Amino acid sequence: MSSASVNAIITDELNQARAVLAALERQEQELLDQLRRVHLARQAQRVKVDELVRQFPEPPISRLPNELLLRIFRLLLGAAILEDGIRPSDLQFSRKQGLAGVSRHWRDVILNSPCLWTTIVVTPVCRAASMKVHLQRSSQFTLDVEVCSWDHPGREDALKDLFAILIPHAHRWRSFAVRDNVRETYIFAILDELQQLSFPSLTRVSLSNVPISPPEELAPKPVFLHRGTCRRLKYLNLVGAFTDAADLQIPLSVTTLSLDFGFDLLKEEQHWIPALFKSLSCLQLTSLTLAGYIDISNDDLPPNSIQLPLLEKFVCNLSHPKALVRAIVTPSLSHMECRHPGSWGESPKNIFTGLESKFTGVHCLTLSELYPMLHDWDSTETKDICLAFPDIRHLILGNGDAELMLHPDVATHWQHLESLTIRSHSDGMDTSVLLGRLLPWLKRRNELSRPVMRVRFNGPMKGGAIWSLYGALHEVCTLEWSGVVYHPEVVICGTVGNEPNC
Repeated sequence: MSSASVNAIITDELNQARAVLAALERQEQELLDQLRRVHLARQAQRVKVDELVRQFPEPPISRLPNELLLRIFRLLLGAAILEDGIRPSDLQFSRKQGLAGVSRHWRDVILNSPCLWTTIVVTPVCRAASMKVHLQRSSQFTLDVEVCSWDHPGREDALKDLFAILIPHAHRWRSFAVRDNVRETYIFAILDELQQLSFPSLTRVSLSNVPISPPEELAPKPVFLHRGTCRRLKYLNLVGAFTDAADLQIPLSVTTLSLDFGFDLLKEEQHWIPALFKSLSCLQLTSLTLAGYIDISNDDLPPNSIQLPLLEKFVCNLSHPKALVRAIVTPSLSHMECRHPGSWGESPKNIFTGLESKFTGVHCLTLSELYPMLHDWDSTETKDICLAFPDIRHLILGNGDAELMLHPDVATHWQHLESLTIRSHSDGMDTSVLLGRLLPWLKRRNELSRPVMRVRFNGPMKGGAIWSLYGALHEVCTLEWSGVVYHPEVVICGTVGNEPNC
C-alpha cells in the first residue's frame, strides 16, 4: 500500500475521531449547562422552602428565651428526686443528658450554663466522675453542697474520697447541708475533713444530728462555728444534742438562726441555755427559730433581758416558752409563730398573760398545737393573746386552735384583721364544732362593721365538709380554698368568693 493510501486512511479516522470528540464536547457542555440550571433551580427551591418554613408559626418551646428555658430546666432538675427525698447528682446528670438530647439548642444551653451544674449532692451512689463533671462545668460559680443518705456503716473511705474532690473547691461553697439521714460517724468524718479550712463564699449552713461534744472530748466541732472561717455566713440551722454554750458560738455575721435542741437534754443539763439566749443580743438577727425541750424560768431569763432590735420573724417551738417570750424585746417583729408541744410540759395557758401591747408590730400570727382540750382553756387566755398582739392583720390557726381562738367574747379585738387561715390535720376537721365557733365569731365582727374577713381553708378535708363550710360561710366572709384535698385525685385551690370548683 502506498503512502498516499495510508495517509488517506489516517485522515479519515482522524476526522471521525474529531467529529466524535466535538459531539462529546457539545454533550458535555449541554450537561454542564443542565447541571448549572439544576444547581440554580435547587438553590431557588431551597430559598423557597426556607421561606415557606419561616412562614409556619414557630413552636412555643423554640421561642423561649434562654433565661426562661434555664428556669424550666432548673425546675425539672429540682424534681429529680428519689422516694426518700434526696437529689442524687447522678440522677440529675442523667436528667441533663435527656434534656440535652432534645435539640442542639437545648444541648448548648445546658452545657454552657454553669448555674445548672452548681448543686452537688454527696450520696453513697454518687460517682467521682459525675462530681468532677459538675465541678468543671460549673466554672467559677458558687456551689451548693448537700450530704445525705449515708445511713449504712462502713463507707467512711468512700465519703472521704468524694470530699477529697470537693475540698479544693471549698472557696466556692455557697451553701452546705448535712441531712438527718446521715450517721453520726459520717458526720464526725466530714467535720474532721473540714478542719483548718476557710469558706469565704459560704452563706448558708444546715446541719442535722450535730455531734457537738463536751470540751473535754476530742471529737471535731463544726468548723462553721469558728470565728473567722465563714465571714459571710448569714443562715445557720443546727439540730443536735448541744451540751454547752461554748459549743454554740454563733458567728456574728448570721442574720437567720434556727436551733433545735431535741428532746434529750434534762433540766439539770440546761444551766447554760440562758447564757446562750442572752448572747443572741450580740447578733443582728432578722429571723430566729427555736425548738426542742427547754425548761427555763423567769429567774434564769428576767423580763426584757434579750434585746433583738432587728428581729422580724420569730418561730417558737419550745416546750416551755413562757420565760423566753417575756425576755425578748423585738421592736421590729412583724411575724410570729408559736407551736406548743403540749405533751412536753407546761400548759400553754397564760404564756401571754400580762404582756399587753408587747408585740404591737406583729401583723402575722401563727398558733398551732396549743391543745386547748387538755388545759381547760377559756376566753380569758384568748383575750390575753389578743392584747399581747393588738394589731394582727393575718391569723393562721390549726384546726383545734381555731376552736379556742374564735371565741365570740373576743370578736371585738383585732379591728384590722384581714385574713384567717385554718389548717386541718391529716384526719380532716370536725366542721360542726368549728362552725359552732367560727360562724358566731364572724357574724359578731360583721355586726361591729369590721372589714369583711377573708377565710382560707388549707389541708385535708372530706367532700361533705367542704360543702358544709361553703353553705354556712359564703354569705358572711370571702372564702378561699388552698390545697384542700377532698378526693385522692381532685384538689381544690385558688377560688376566691366563688363556689368550690370540683
